[in-house]
Amino acid sequence: MPLRELGLHDGFEVTFADASDTNHPPIVTLDMLRGFDVVTAQRWNKHDGLGTWRRAAQWAKLCYELDDDLWNVTPENFNAYILYNRPDIQDATQHAAETADLITVTTEPLAQVMREVAGHDRVAVLPNCIPEWVTRLPHTLHRRPRVGWQGGASHGVDIGQVASPVRRFLKRFGDWDLQLNGQDYRETFKAPRDRVFWVPWVPVYEHAPKYYASINFDIGLAPLWPTSFARSKSAIKAIEYGARGIPTIASDIEPYRSVITHGVDGFLVKHDHEWLRYLSELAGDDDLREKMGEAAQDMARRHLIEDHWQDWANAYRGLFR
Repeated sequence: MPLRELGLHDGFEVTFADASDTNHPPIVTLDMLRGFDVVTAQRWNKHDGLGTWRRAAQWAKLCYELDDDLWNVTPENFNAYILYNRPDIQDATQHAAETADLITVTTEPLAQVMREVAGHDRVAVLPNCIPEWVTRLPHTLHRRPRVGWQGGASHGVDIGQVASPVRRFLKRFGDWDLQLNGQDYRETFKAPRDRVFWVPWVPVYEHAPKYYASINFDIGLAPLWPTSFARSKSAIKAIEYGARGIPTIASDIEPYRSVITHGVDGFLVKHDHEWLRYLSELAGDDDLREKMGEAAQDMARRHLIEDHWQDWANAYRGLFR
């Protein structure tokens, strides 16, 4: 989405191509890359693609892009763990990073990882951002207020932190429901079925308005187990919640400390019992929830693509100095 914004400005032409393995258009070929000044490869990880990658360097600058620490994937993220622990995948991924003219990542901890992996310091941090129009999306009012979570299949351990507190919360607050966006963790929460709503995953790059509109609840949860992998993640979940005027209750670890001001636009949880405590505080005080939601939206407005697209522009221009 930041690259789409970049393409709207003078001096930049942006084209997207799909290099995935299955159920996608034909893979990227060398002929497709001719004529471009910069080739950005997001998480290319196969030896078959390295020939195309290296040959494109005859005329283009090579930029390797990723937003996860692929060298510290934890076992509960089963599919990614199996893939990125394969020696051939590790070798191809490291080689692509080593030979890149520039590596772009989303956080400074991830930049530190990549400097070590790639053996060079040609790394730029381009933090995750959101479009400004998201802050103006209307809310769909539900019959009853909802506490919500959004995420993918890699968050099983994270969900385990909040499943029990949320069950107790729903028992204490009988007029509240639970909403899950993305991965279906209803079985993990074991909450009353008539009080849990599941919204299937919406690809943000294909249906951005639908994706952001689906973040439609009153309190947002952002649990994150403190691992080396989690340390490199970004706070995009809290930023997206905030853009929709939703205060976040998040784990008190590095990604969320960087954006959430405890007690102002959200809460940072240090101990397990605090999940239920902060849920109860926000659910039991409409004025507090509204005030913190407004503050969360102010926080999100500091992370707009329209204000930060030049970070991408400067990173790419810097390749030609």
